[in-house]
Amino acid sequence: MEEKLNNLFCMKHLFIIFQLLFLYSCCNKPESTIRIWNYDDFIKKDVKMSDIADEMTIIQPDSIDYKGARIVHASSFFLAGTEQGILKYNNQGHFIGRIGAIGQGPGEYSRFYAMAINETERIIYVYRMNTSELLSFSYEGTFLNKHSLQLPKKWAWSFYYLKDKFYFYYCIDADNESQPYMYAITDTMGNLLSSKRDESLHFTSGSYPSFPSDHLGIYGDTMLVWSQYSDTIYRVSEKGEEAFAIWGEWDKRLTPAKVENDAYEQSMIISTIVETVHYYLCIWRPAGIMWNQWNYCFYDKSSGKLFNSEGITDDLWGLPSIFPYNYYVMDGREYLECGYPTYKLLDAWLTSDDPKIRKQAESIDEEGNNVLIRIRLKKK
Repeated sequence: MEEKLNNLFCMKHLFIIFQLLFLYSCCNKPESTIRIWNYDDFIKKDVKMSDIADEMTIIQPDSIDYKGARIVHASSFFLAGTEQGILKYNNQGHFIGRIGAIGQGPGEYSRFYAMAINETERIIYVYRMNTSELLSFSYEGTFLNKHSLQLPKKWAWSFYYLKDKFYFYYCIDADNESQPYMYAITDTMGNLLSSKRDESLHFTSGSYPSFPSDHLGIYGDTMLVWSQYSDTIYRVSEKGEEAFAIWGEWDKRLTPAKVENDAYEQSMIISTIVETVHYYLCIWRPAGIMWNQWNYCFYDKSSGKLFNSEGITDDLWGLPSIFPYNYYVMDGREYLECGYPTYKLLDAWLTSDDPKIRKQAESIDEEGNNVLIRIRLKKK
């Protein structure tokens, strides 16, 4: 009898121990790092420039017309990709020289290209989209070599150099693609290391509108990958791929069915998604709305809240309709950047009530290039 009681006592204690271990494992289970972004959670806010920035600088590049240029930054200079070729400027906007040239000869490229910079080796890379080739130049513009890229598909939309690898981001062409490619990674010799297709997307044959983006999703050594049609946003690096955010179900999401049925009016069209130290920023607009009517959706990393603003009100320089999108880091500080028409800037400054702003207008050449607006983000 005593032995039976001892066995029951031991079993009871073992049961209690197992319960405690189970509760401990539940309480200490790692939290999911995947964020759910729901449109219903957007907090409407009129974001002012002074809310996110502590300085705005106006740069007017000289010498060469760079209107509509794609800008890529290094620590001491920036490249402007134009229809006339790649132009190199110092950080004050003074023209330094050209990198290669438009053409079909050695060291030349077509008008369909993208740029990346290797600051360690002091190399400028030019990706020829139509031929899947990579050209290398010195900082001084000397042509070094050419490599063929073993990409799964031509015409990657964006191109980056990160830690001795090349990252390629693809836009989706709904006219002729099912299970489209999202990204590819190669080594510096052009050998394919990995790629990803969106196996969830299928389009029936037909002619559909295109919704390109300004993919600038680079933060540190990672690339953000997403598409207009996917609900999942991925982070890709040398460590692999992880899903880190998902759009919740809401009627503004763009889907293949909406495009095929010409029922995408007011759907969400994303220009870019960027990560900064303190937040994720999604720049988007409803389909059918003018291109310059962008919304800025901020996901605050510390609070976990989503703030949506219809544009950003410039209360620092008093400029109307300013839509920064290009993100980069210079001298340890984060920046947003955008081009801005010179005539529009002068119209605003010359009629300003602030004498300091009117005085600033004297530094702008009304017949010169469009300006670059650099917005230095707050450290918080």
